[in-house]
Amino acid sequence: MELILRKAQENEYRAIIHLLASNDLPTADIYEKNITLFVGVHGSEIIATIGIETYGNVALLRSLCVKEGYKNQKVGEKMLSYLITLCKHENIEALYLLTRTAEHYFLRHGFEKITRENTPLHIQQTREFKDICPSSAVIMCLKL
Repeated sequence: MELILRKAQENEYRAIIHLLASNDLPTADIYEKNITLFVGVHGSEIIATIGIETYGNVALLRSLCVKEGYKNQKVGEKMLSYLITLCKHENIEALYLLTRTAEHYFLRHGFEKITRENTPLHIQQTREFKDICPSSAVIMCLKL
């Protein structure tokens, strides 16, 4: 399967919001200035998305999501690898995430669980950390 990975265009945000919402992932703040979204496109269809919220040399991974019918085809891994490579190129030293459902997936890809207290202040001040994700969400980190 041919998959094109690239930065999302503003006219694609509606499709991204639909994809995120259909997978019970947050959409409330995706237009904020520190958030950049990327898409995986097969043919003319957006089949995956991932985002990053950047604060200096740390970043928050936002909503890795693959469309139903394309799961279990390594699309998520390709999206994550793309984002990690981008982070390294941009001198991001650590990538954080919050999850309610994908802890085991991210453990397999080198992320480690951390406590809320050990999360950098910039990440603690994000809407996702403070308001969007419940306090029961698992916080994870990947040192780059």
